[in-house]
Amino acid sequence: MSKTSYHRTARVTAALGACVCAVSLAGTALAHKTFLAPQQMVWEAGETITISFTSALAYPDIQFAIGADRIESAAAHVGQEAVASLSYEEADASLEISFDTQAQGYGVLAVTTHPRSGEIPPKDVALYFDELDAAQAVRDRFDALPGNPALMRSYAKLSKTVFCVAECGGGGRVFSPLGHALEFVPVQGDSRSFVLFREGEPLGDHRVFIDTVHGQVHQARTDAAGRFEVTEAATGTILMSAVWIDVPETADGTYHSDQASLTIQLD
Repeated sequence: MSKTSYHRTARVTAALGACVCAVSLAGTALAHKTFLAPQQMVWEAGETITISFTSALAYPDIQFAIGADRIESAAAHVGQEAVASLSYEEADASLEISFDTQAQGYGVLAVTTHPRSGEIPPKDVALYFDELDAAQAVRDRFDALPGNPALMRSYAKLSKTVFCVAECGGGGRVFSPLGHALEFVPVQGDSRSFVLFREGEPLGDHRVFIDTVHGQVHQARTDAAGRFEVTEAATGTILMSAVWIDVPETADGTYHSDQASLTIQLD
């Protein structure tokens, strides 16, 4: 299936809301969404699997290329088996990641990027913290600085996608954390429940963005166990994303954020 077909298929899915906590349309969201977009969600046994790693202003567009040199780590599992090797091809609007496997069942591809750093101008710091839903401890640390300084920040993108080979069944690595600093994990046996993990532990009371292929952006907050659910009204492929900002050791240090995403077909 081509990337164009992926977009066309994605856009026929229904709008969704997410719950545990009240859901509303997001007022703001991160300007760029980085995610993995499989060319199809179910693959034939023995077929070469290709997944696009891209960044876009709106999901599910495949818009901005990510160079292979930005990849810090990448790993794929199908069932309980790790994929031996991945290949990369840089396209105009994405990095194409391909691999072969003889395993069948649920699969997951997980990719992290090397951190990038930069400076946020003083006039934009408050908006930056709002968009990333920064914890009060983060804001207080920066506010302790005298004057009106710029904010030194770094960030890494931590992306996952779930797909199937031959059939969507079995267990495997899909249903457990893979070791990312921040990541979404589906709940086995409940196709509409997910948990957000931070350093391997459930992250409670944290904001999650949920993008639909119709251009709607919903918000939810995880419960005390890091869990949230997608309503029965939702079908098709969606994008989940969340951000965590570390509190630096000193107020004038670098404020690092981990930006996690998961693309998954709910039905």
